[in-house]
Amino acid sequence: MPDAGQRDDESPDGGDDRSDTVHPLLEIQRLDTETEQLRHRRANLPQRQDLSAIRAEQGEQQRQIDTVALQRIEVLTRQKRLEDEAAIIQAKADVDDNRLYSGEITAIRDLQALQDEIAGLRSRQGMLEERAIEALVEAEELSEQADSLEAQRKFNEERVTVLEAELASAEAAIDEQLAALSTARTESAAAAETAAVARYERMRETFGPSTAVPFDPSSGCGCPHQMPAVEVARIKRCTEGEVLDCAECGRLVLR
Repeated sequence: MPDAGQRDDESPDGGDDRSDTVHPLLEIQRLDTETEQLRHRRANLPQRQDLSAIRAEQGEQQRQIDTVALQRIEVLTRQKRLEDEAAIIQAKADVDDNRLYSGEITAIRDLQALQDEIAGLRSRQGMLEERAIEALVEAEELSEQADSLEAQRKFNEERVTVLEAELASAEAAIDEQLAALSTARTESAAAAETAAVARYERMRETFGPSTAVPFDPSSGCGCPHQMPAVEVARIKRCTEGEVLDCAECGRLVLR
């Protein structure tokens, strides 16, 4: 026989024989909330953000590489033009040199004019060759800049490969958890009333993770608002497990 004062539904050690089962809607709500949190976490994985930043950096690097390549082509084209012009002037100066010492010109005035012309050609040739050398140096500097940018691009490609592998691994782990949650939700939905689940799913867009709230008969609270005594009394008279509407906020109250 039970001891005096002990309720029939209590075990001798003070425990309660009634199982503390969770209402199916509360379990569905918990699973939905956890699913949303996982999806948010999946969408905002640090590897995804790092990849986005690196790819933006790669785009800027490629733009710089293309710009430097075009500049180098322009400089090399200018260098070739200067060298060609210098070669043409040198050839003309060489011809004049041959005439100067060939003996065909004997007049002092003509010889002086030819010497002046040769001096002008040689000066022009030297200036063009100097500018060609400057262009060559500029092209070499651009080549070094291109090599540096290419090294950075290659380094970022390696980083992208690593991050893509890490991202795929992290996504796979979360997808596995999401699949388990989906299976558990299907099972919980099968244990709940179809109409109650449909009401919950419609209202979740408004109330989110607090769409369904358990009724607390001791305090009369089941939602963020304080229920009037009449409403508390009404819900207390309802059947255990019944899904009700809160007259204060519109949420689902689980008896």
